[in-house]
Amino acid sequence: MQPYAVVHPGPLTAYKRWPLAHWQHLITWLISKGFQVVLSASPAKQDIQLNHDIISLLNDETAEKVINAAGKLSIPQAGTLLRGAALYIGVDTSITHLAAACNTPTITLFGATPPTNFGPWPNGFIGEQPYQLRARSQTVGNVTILQGPGECVPCRKAGCLDRADSNSECLDLLEPTQVITAIEQVIKPA
Repeated sequence: MQPYAVVHPGPLTAYKRWPLAHWQHLITWLISKGFQVVLSASPAKQDIQLNHDIISLLNDETAEKVINAAGKLSIPQAGTLLRGAALYIGVDTSITHLAAACNTPTITLFGATPPTNFGPWPNGFIGEQPYQLRARSQTVGNVTILQGPGECVPCRKAGCLDRADSNSECLDLLEPTQVITAIEQVIKPA
């Protein structure tokens, strides 16, 4: 059976989003390494649209190898999907916490929000705090948190404009190559 990676690009608020072109780059790389990609999302209209926008950037051959599960799974079904995944990549959102709880190798992208408050706890961690406030890459157990560059990270604001619909430059500048490097350190692609 082909290993699969669950990719969850949709946060509740825009300031936790990673750029569409970065998701395109990452998904294309995952497929080139032999992964089946399952693109997950909530049933919210904005999340379904986000997945559609990402898939529209992929070439036809790559897009054919992506399963768009946007709005199609209940939480228990998402848990089953995550438990079988070789890898999960997502933003700071509830499904990221579910992936970590399912003991799936989890890579999560953080910008304005502090991982010390909102990072998904790795299974079996005992202690007061698994994460540092600021580190470009930190791995505890099977969870890797990546943060973008910038002295302001994490700013604890709603993005650069301190509004829910703002972008976060730190996430815009978090390169797909940093995510790929983290994947290569966590799992050996097929």
